[in-house]
Parts: sequence; structure tokens; C-alpha cells
Amino acid sequence: MVKTIEELETLFDAYSPSLGSEAVRPNRLERMERLLSALGNPERSYRCYHIAGSKGKGSTAAYLAALLTGSGRKTGLYLSPHMYTVRERFTLSSRFFSDSLYMETANELLERTAAFALPEGLGSSRPTTFEMYTAYAYMLFRNAGCTDAVIETGLGGRLDATNTLSPEAVILTPIEKEHTAILGDTIEKIATEKAKIMRKGVPTFVSKESNDARSVFEKEAEDIAAPITFIEDEINDIQSETMENGENVSFTLDGERIHLKLAMTTKAMAENAALAMLAAKRLGFLTGRGIEELERTALPGRFEKLTIDGALVVVDSAHTVNSASASIDAFNTIAHGKKTLIYSSVLGKDIEHIVSILFPSFDKIIISTTGEYRKSDPDEIERIGKDLFPDLDITVEKDRDRALEAALHSSSSILITGSFYLASGMKRIIEKEGL
Repeated sequence: MVKTIEELETLFDAYSPSLGSEAVRPNRLERMERLLSALGNPERSYRCYHIAGSKGKGSTAAYLAALLTGSGRKTGLYLSPHMYTVRERFTLSSRFFSDSLYMETANELLERTAAFALPEGLGSSRPTTFEMYTAYAYMLFRNAGCTDAVIETGLGGRLDATNTLSPEAVILTPIEKEHTAILGDTIEKIATEKAKIMRKGVPTFVSKESNDARSVFEKEAEDIAAPITFIEDEINDIQSETMENGENVSFTLDGERIHLKLAMTTKAMAENAALAMLAAKRLGFLTGRGIEELERTALPGRFEKLTIDGALVVVDSAHTVNSASASIDAFNTIAHGKKTLIYSSVLGKDIEHIVSILFPSFDKIIISTTGEYRKSDPDEIERIGKDLFPDLDITVEKDRDRALEAALHSSSSILITGSFYLASGMKRIIEKEGL
């Protein structure tokens, strides 16, 4: 029985992190359907909005939830991973539910799955960690009386545990090369995986994409008769400027020039906010109060600015080529003095191109690890960096505490980016040390 938030933090770790066998991957949706059926299909208790993409899906989901909340709807938001607390995954439009509701729902989930077992041939008889996270989110939103919920996919889309929804709308954020060992080694293959969250007759809203990704989405929409809207066809002249206290944004939608001041910075956030507003307007819930909610929205680890011992420290999670470009552009706007990068990446990312974008802006680069949850190879990243930039000061420090200490010792401006797990680990160190 879960009695404290501390116990909730470790609850989901008791389940298998993955299925472990490629042979059972095609059965993932059946696994989730059986689990949800055993729980009374809580996901059918409210309207859902489903979001997939390589980058920007979390912030776009948060922006859409803010717009829904501002229109007067009680809106759940399901994101992953989390940085400080597992509660970040399941919020009331970025605000925590009461601790009692988190624990009551956890105990209900445990009680109702105590005797639950998946049949042979579908992989592990017990649900995986992500399947339990997802089921818990759906139950929590039902128990809270949510009218709407915005759901972010985990990895991919086609076989993702969240792809058991019947959404009101689908949103697709930028597609880049990521998790290539699982999703495929081309933009077309990755886009195909993401496109499979689209549904017949359900409107789909799409960010600015490469021609390869756009073609995949257009074909899927045609094949299943889904109305599709691309941001570049509807929104003109998106302008953004990174400031110390936020992102100044403007764009034109339906002939009206819109001006925003976003709490989260980088050009990528400007485009994500515009995409969410486009969807909200076409779906009929764009309001002035919703825009105010959107402007205030902030998530941990999304270009989060701190001051430590007089140094500017930015914690970000730029793990694709475009997000790295947006991150470094914004950082260079506000950075001063000697600049240090602390970087790491999980395996399967387009590391060479990301390194070529990030490294030249820094006086010192420290390559660290992503922690115990995802595999990384800092020595290989060092090799790539030194091959590309033999004159740069590039070192490996696998101990993240020491990496941060070294950066603070010699720098005025520090960017911590790459894997979300690096950002999460660094923020935990900062909080622990009281910096």
C-alpha cells in the first residue's frame, strides 16, 4: 500500500523497464488494451488529445493543456520522463494534484492489478513500467474528474502504450533522427512510426517538417481520410527573440498579428506555442485566458535558467539537431564570459551533427554520462568531438558532480544539454547541494 509520495516515487520501478524481446513488440497494443480493459477503460472518461514527435512534444502538450484549461476545461497532462518528481508526469495542466489523490489512485491501481496477468505469447505476464505509468495517468485523470486530457507518446507512436486512445485531435511535432535502432534509420521510417497515431476522421495538426516527413504524413492522412493541417500553410512569419526573462514571439494567424511573451525560451518554443494555438483555434477553444495560461507555462529542463555562484547555468534537453541549434542560438544571446558545455547523449541519436552544432561556441566542453537509466558512450562522443574540432578543450568526466564542479570553477556561463537524463541528473545535484 502506498502511503507517501516517497513510496509513489519507487512504485513503478518494480515493473519491467521493457519487454526485452523484439518478438513480442507487435503485441504491445494488445497488452495495453487488456490492461485498460481490466481497469474499466478509464481513458474513455474524458476527451483526449494525442501528441507525438521527435522533439517539442512535451512543451507543445503543455501549451495545449494550458489553452484547454484557460477555456474552462479541467485538463490532465501526461508527460515523460520526469526531472524532480514522478508527479511531473501526471498533472492538472502542469499543476500537481493533491498528494492524497496521487496515493489513492496508486492504491486502486495496485489493488485492481494484483491478480492481473497477461497471457503467454504477449511477453512478460506483468505490465511494463511505461504501461503502468500510462494506466495510472488515465485512472488519475478519471478520478480527478477531468473533462479533457493531453497525452504525450513515449517512444515512437505506432506501438506506443498510449496508442490505444480515441483522440479528439492529433498533433505531430518535428521529426528528426532519434532512437534509430528501434524507429528506423531514415526520416521516412521514423515519421511512419509517428504517423500511426493518426485516426480516421480525426483532425491532425503538424509542425514545420522536412519534405520527407511531410510526405509521409500527407500519405497517411489520405489513406485513412484524416483532415490534416500544416503550420506553415496557416501561420505566417513566426518571429522570436530570446530575452533574459522569456521569449518574445509574434506570428500571423488568420490575418491577425499575435504577440506573446513565453516563460520558456528558444525559437523552438515559439513554434510549439504557435502550433498549439493553431490547433486550439481550429478546434474552438482558443481564448484570451488560455493565451495567458500558455504564456505562463514552464516545464523543468526546458532551457531552464539558474544563477549559481554568479554564473549563468542553463539546463536544457536538446537531443536532436534542430533543438540543439535552437538551444545554442538562445544560449549565445544571453551568455557572457567564458562558456562551458556539459553534454551527454543516449545511444541512437545523431551525435555527430549535434556535436558539430554545439561544440564550436564553447571555450570548454565536458562530456558526462546520462546516468543509470539510459546507456551512453562519453568516450565515443569525445572521439567524435576531437575528430571534428582538434583544437577545442574537450574532456570526459563521467561523474556528473565533478563535471558540474569543474564547470563552475572556470566559467561564467554554462549550458547543460543533450539527454533529458543528463539534465535531470544535474538538476538533482544542484538541488541536493543547495546551489
